[in-house]
Amino acid sequence: MVKQVASHGLLRVLAKVASWTMLSRVLGFVRDILLARLLGASMLADAFFVALKLPNFFRRLFAEGTLTVALVPVLSEERQKSEEDARAYLNALAGLLLLALLVFTVGGIVGMPWLLLLFAPGFHDEPDRWQQALHLARWMFPYLACISLAAMSWAVLNCYRKFSVAAASPALLNVALIMAAIGLAPCMENPAEALAIGVVAGGVLQLAIQFPALKAIGWVPKPCWRPRLPAIGATMKLFGPAVVSIAAVQINILVGTILATLQPVGAVSYLYYADRLVQLPLGVFGIAMGTALLPALSAHVAAGRDREARQELGMGLSWLSWIVLPAVVGLLMLAEPLVTTLFAHGAFAAADAAATAQALQAYALGLMAFCWTRVLSTACYAEKDAKAPMYYAVFSVISNIVLSLLLMKPLGYVGLALATSIASWLNVALLWQRFTAQQGGGEVLDRPALQRMIQAVFSSLLMGAYLWMLMQGWDFPTVKWRQCLWLLAAVGGGAVVYFLGSRVWPLNKAAT
Repeated sequence: MVKQVASHGLLRVLAKVASWTMLSRVLGFVRDILLARLLGASMLADAFFVALKLPNFFRRLFAEGTLTVALVPVLSEERQKSEEDARAYLNALAGLLLLALLVFTVGGIVGMPWLLLLFAPGFHDEPDRWQQALHLARWMFPYLACISLAAMSWAVLNCYRKFSVAAASPALLNVALIMAAIGLAPCMENPAEALAIGVVAGGVLQLAIQFPALKAIGWVPKPCWRPRLPAIGATMKLFGPAVVSIAAVQINILVGTILATLQPVGAVSYLYYADRLVQLPLGVFGIAMGTALLPALSAHVAAGRDREARQELGMGLSWLSWIVLPAVVGLLMLAEPLVTTLFAHGAFAAADAAATAQALQAYALGLMAFCWTRVLSTACYAEKDAKAPMYYAVFSVISNIVLSLLLMKPLGYVGLALATSIASWLNVALLWQRFTAQQGGGEVLDRPALQRMIQAVFSSLLMGAYLWMLMQGWDFPTVKWRQCLWLLAAVGGGAVVYFLGSRVWPLNKAAT
């Protein structure tokens, strides 16, 4: 009964985070449809996506994931002492973060040519793409400061089990970009500049919405300079290694983007649009599960409840597999219809859709690994072990670089996406070996968890067979509204088959 209550509590938090994340991702698809219509897969599109990659990469590297996993375990311990200690720690961390962001943002704008040379070396020999990317990157880099401060607020709210504002905030960036694409772009000679303004406006909105939520939990930020506070030192010990490990997936994707700039025009855009589609299930389920688990696991570990922490981790992994595996099958089987329906408008041609679909299938092979990496790394941070994920992430990144160089020549940009997937599976294997060696795999994935995962495999095979037969016997239409209906029928039918398969392979009562 206790385990059932814990499972239902975890799923309620997951549902809350996932629902808000789904809203953001749906708005993100609307945004990407507008971007595809405005920019297509052109030189200007390549420049915009590389320029946007810069603040987004550093956001993911230093802010969202990394700051969260370094802050939540320490804040959980400070709250065990008193709320006054927790407030003092947060004010000191806010002061340190403000100074670091000021220095880094100014330095990034001034040193943008060197950053761009690192992130897009293939642009340097093409003056038009280089100048456009440089101009847009300088416009958008201040977004990093706004979103990093917002990310600290999200971590604090999550620690207090207030998930809604943090999960809903990313939707504001998409709203700002949609408004810029509709309202500003037609009035400007360069539509990419309008989108850059939308990025910065989105960052400001995401930060502004945090203050009422923070006030509701009793913390009004008052940044101060106390770098010698012991809790700050504890945060830095987690933060440094976490920069490498939590960003493994992002570094691997970035390697693909860098090498894609050496490919013909369009390769960067194909990988971008494919990555956006993979980010939907990853964000809605993988990142949401990690977000839901970290406060719970940190509280268990801080209170010495190691057995409960292992059970909660196994529960999270099994439910994650049950949810994500059908998404993997769907992306593999419906890649081209999905890309064509969503993005084949205006400047985005049918050939671009076919090319993007190939990259999507390569990324889909690593989707489960992306999700498991997030959750297993989260469990390590809850135990204040940041070194093991760091070492594994370094190995994963090195593997990705080697595999990318090997696969790029025969497979082009598709080889870059495939290398990212393979490297992520290597990361998962190392993380799982760490848990097996320390705790025993059976203590994490007990019988109910394994049953749920076997059920997911069986149901996904049935769903894959259904989609294969559908693709063989039902021609994909050319009219847009019919494409939407076709895709809706395919996805809906696949979901029905998956759930019917789950009924055919029932779980024991202990597994629920």
